[in-house]
Amino acid sequence: MKTTRHSNTAQPASEKKEHSKQQYEQSLRACDSAAARIKAAGEELAVSWSALCQEISTGVSSTELLRKRAWCNVLELRLKEQAQALEQARLGVDAVWDEMMLAARARELFTRYLKKNASDSLPGNENLPLLARTESVIAAAHRRTASLKK
Repeated sequence: MKTTRHSNTAQPASEKKEHSKQQYEQSLRACDSAAARIKAAGEELAVSWSALCQEISTGVSSTELLRKRAWCNVLELRLKEQAQALEQARLGVDAVWDEMMLAARARELFTRYLKKNASDSLPGNENLPLLARTESVIAAAHRRTASLKK
C-alpha cells in the first residue's frame, strides 16, 4: 500500500516557496526603488553644483555663495543616505536569495531521497520526517549565521 505522507509535506513547502518568491520580488522592488532615489538625488546634486558654478562665474555675493554651498552639502548628505539605503536593500536581496537557494537544495535533497527509496517498501522509515524538516532547519541555521555576521 502506497502512503501519501510526503504529499502532505509538499503543500507547506510549495507555500513556503511562493512566500520566498514574494519576499524576493518585494526585496527587488525595494532595491529598484532605492536605486531610483539615489539616481534622483545624484541628478539634483549635479544641478545644484552647476548652479553654484554659474553663481561663482557671475560674481554673486559671498552670502549667496555660502547659501548655495550649504545646499550642496545637504544634497550630498542625502545622496550618502540614499547610498546606504541602497546597500541595505541589496543586502536584503542577497539574504532572501540565500534562503531561496538553501530551500531549493533542501527540496532537491528530499526529492533525491524519495526517488532513491521509492522501491523501498518499508512502511516505518524513520528518516522521512527528518528529511521533511531539512528545509526549515537549514533556513533557520542560515538566518542565525546571517544575524551573527551583522
